[in-house]
Amino acid sequence: MSISKLDRDGSHLLSYLGQMLYDDGEVVVVRCTFEPTFVQREGLTFERGDILIECYYRYQPFNIFAVYTPTGRLKGWYCNLLEETLFSDSTIGWADLALDLVVNLDGTLTILDEDEFEALDPTPAQREQARQALKTLMSWISLRTFPFDLAG
Repeated sequence: MSISKLDRDGSHLLSYLGQMLYDDGEVVVVRCTFEPTFVQREGLTFERGDILIECYYRYQPFNIFAVYTPTGRLKGWYCNLLEETLFSDSTIGWADLALDLVVNLDGTLTILDEDEFEALDPTPAQREQARQALKTLMSWISLRTFPFDLAG
């Protein structure tokens, strides 16, 4: 399956491959291998070879990446707030709104890139969508709703 990150206006930013694990009509779960060398965001590191279990939602304006070491140790979650997610039989495209949430295993939550979100000059509707998305994510984290139930 091909996955493409798009900017807010739908322009292509990057593409990568993943293996679809699950699709129940509401969430599509894809397994991907992290290819870049190293990225660190608020205590959550992504290293070459890490396994990402990526959850894409048909009715939620976000995606959630559970980040694992190659040996299967959960490192945390990275959530992207989205303009939209586009699905076809063999592709997923997600239009990023720049605003992100890092969830560390110790319970630390960090909202990232608020300045980038503001630079997009979001409409009132996009601001409300982002506010509701963060509220939903916080609730799922508190209730340990999938995929936040994977911490054991």
